[in-house]
Amino acid sequence: MIDPERKKWVFTQLDYSAHSPEQQEIHDSKARFKILCCGRRYGKTTFGGLELTTALVDPTEAGYYWIVGPNYVQGEKEFRIVYDNIVRKLKFGGQVKKQYNVLQGNMRIEMPWGTILEVKSADRKDSLLGEGLKGVVMAEAARHARDTWEQYIRPALTDEHGWAIFPSTPRGYNWFQGLWLMGQVPEIHPEYQSWRLPSWENPIVFPGGRTDPEILEIELNTSAQFFAQEYAAEFTAFAGKIYAEFDPKIHVKPIEHTPLYQNFWAFDYGWNNPFVCLDIMVDGDDNVYVWREYVVSHISSYEHGQILMARLNPEGFRVDGRFGDPRGADSAANLELIVGPIFSQDIVSETGIEYIKRWLKVQDNRKPKLFIDPSCVNLIRQMEQLHYVEEKEGRNPVEGQHKHDDHCPDALRYFFGQYFFLGAGSSLSDVYSPDQRKSEASTFFQSHTHIGRYGRF
Repeated sequence: MIDPERKKWVFTQLDYSAHSPEQQEIHDSKARFKILCCGRRYGKTTFGGLELTTALVDPTEAGYYWIVGPNYVQGEKEFRIVYDNIVRKLKFGGQVKKQYNVLQGNMRIEMPWGTILEVKSADRKDSLLGEGLKGVVMAEAARHARDTWEQYIRPALTDEHGWAIFPSTPRGYNWFQGLWLMGQVPEIHPEYQSWRLPSWENPIVFPGGRTDPEILEIELNTSAQFFAQEYAAEFTAFAGKIYAEFDPKIHVKPIEHTPLYQNFWAFDYGWNNPFVCLDIMVDGDDNVYVWREYVVSHISSYEHGQILMARLNPEGFRVDGRFGDPRGADSAANLELIVGPIFSQDIVSETGIEYIKRWLKVQDNRKPKLFIDPSCVNLIRQMEQLHYVEEKEGRNPVEGQHKHDDHCPDALRYFFGQYFFLGAGSSLSDVYSPDQRKSEASTFFQSHTHIGRYGRF
């Protein structure tokens, strides 16, 4: 990590000071991975360039550093800041080897003690292999594909325990938003920290803050969605959103496990696509609390069962029932060998969606009936981004949701469709009246006792 005292010295030499306490906080943060969700003109390019400058002039941090842009042009912006700092302001010009040709994709600085900074383009994946990195700036991170980070850059940081900065304006509900959500729960992801930084928090550019005349003029002459994304640095919805009622400000809150509530597991099976298990509590008023998620790929259902049964659990933990994808009979059969019986009955997907939407709706008491813990970052991201298949001009409309990055909401849908629609304990069921409380699902669990290798469960 960059030495704080070295950073102060470099900033003094550059006659630089943070434009706000929030920006200084980010400079001072010791997080290994910093995710900056910024509005336009906040200063994200300058921030990344300054952090790299500090690393380059510290001989004790010698190694390889990259700026990775979606293309060379976007990667050049941070490089321009570093080049100006190193060559002109800090007067290393004659001591460093340097190339600066954007058209040829050749942007490189080599310091006297061997530290090297290069600009890489994500559209040339072959150039992202083979280096052990001390640090990287993922320029305009939201415009990168997920695999650029997960398959190329993240592994390159392992040997040197390198750091990464993700400065970007948001771009809908994509992988960058998921990364940002991880940074909001440091108790779960201690190496990550994230910030949302609207444009008007830069007092140099917008001295009037939120009511700066320039900000108000932009707001007046752009769409609400464009302004929210580009200037307020918000992750905005798009047309066709399935769970339009979902609002993290309302539905996401810390949840404590409560042994007095019923607790259920909801599964969506997968191999390349992730296997999902949601821990879902239901209280006496049918309020639903998703308090834990398990999302893992590339191991068998049997192994997932072993991992789930071996997890550390809070005192009083139990599982009162399990619900899964009715189309995953083979996966369910293998999983049942470890965890016990899984109820799987095919329910029309629109029914499960409708029930989730009912529970998301704010009731007369000004609260919804569905809450999600902030640690469930995959579920939160997918609830925000899940949308219907886009209709294409000249073709018959296609029914259903867009089948990508949707596995956590699918698990939630199986639970709602099978538990509430079938009436297992719910006074809101359309299928069973209050005097028919023992539904097919509850009868199923009452009639199945499972004793597996981990004991009764």
